[in-house]
Amino acid sequence: MKKYGLWLGMIIAVIVILAADRTDSILLVPNVTPMEFLQGMPTWTISLFGRSFVLIQPSSTFFVYFLGILMIVVGIRFLHTKNREQSRNLFGIGLILWGVGTLLAGTSYQAFGYELKCAGLDYCTFTSKFELIYLLVTGFSIDLMVAGIAHASVSSAKRNMWIRVALLHSVAYFLFLFLGVLVPIHLLVTYEFFMAFYLGSFLLMFIWNIRHYRVYKDAVNQRLIIIWILFLVVNIGYFIALLSGYAEPLYETTGIWFNANDVLHVLIILWALAILKMIQPILKDAETDSLEHR
Repeated sequence: MKKYGLWLGMIIAVIVILAADRTDSILLVPNVTPMEFLQGMPTWTISLFGRSFVLIQPSSTFFVYFLGILMIVVGIRFLHTKNREQSRNLFGIGLILWGVGTLLAGTSYQAFGYELKCAGLDYCTFTSKFELIYLLVTGFSIDLMVAGIAHASVSSAKRNMWIRVALLHSVAYFLFLFLGVLVPIHLLVTYEFFMAFYLGSFLLMFIWNIRHYRVYKDAVNQRLIIIWILFLVVNIGYFIALLSGYAEPLYETTGIWFNANDVLHVLIILWALAILKMIQPILKDAETDSLEHR
């Protein structure tokens, strides 16, 4: 029943965000017309269902969709081999939701971004329903991964407490996002706010893994520590690419479109493969129930 209640809660949360959404009043700043939005990026025009659509950033769309599908496949692999390990079950579901969120993000930030946020308008809007649900679903995915790592790195004495904390964390983000779409409030529907809100989740998992490994020297937590360090490297690589400003001159001089988001997506693809290679074969629930100090 708890499992079905969790899925029902997530579905209701998605429906509520969609129903309350008033973010179409939030425009890009400075204001950008549809024609200006398309300048400086590659586009394709495709025909679907008897009408034409403008597809933006085709190569970027490929990378982000590939990443989303890969995350789902890796998550399914965890579930296929879960046995009775709750760490594998929750971590796998988290990865699947991460993949679903990535596909939603790719549809709006890349692919059909023009159609969703600019087509037929005087000025382009800041976000779309696809992006809002991406933020919500990805938040759920991270907190499910936190719950999974709690099973792998925390004793049963404190495990349930931390799982409740992860659940409350998701509820808190939902409330912030709900306020952001209803009022609406620009800051609360940004990716930057999402990153700041969920930074603590990754730090928490990293700390758990370090504490467990210091005592048990086990391969599971050793590899999880490496995975979180690699995730930090991924994000550092993204910000280096973003701040370098190389993408626009590269496209103007060579016609090659490969921006900072592409760097991020390629690096996360490699990170997902590292999870598949390093974590999927050995992730299991911790046998540390006697450690009351955890």
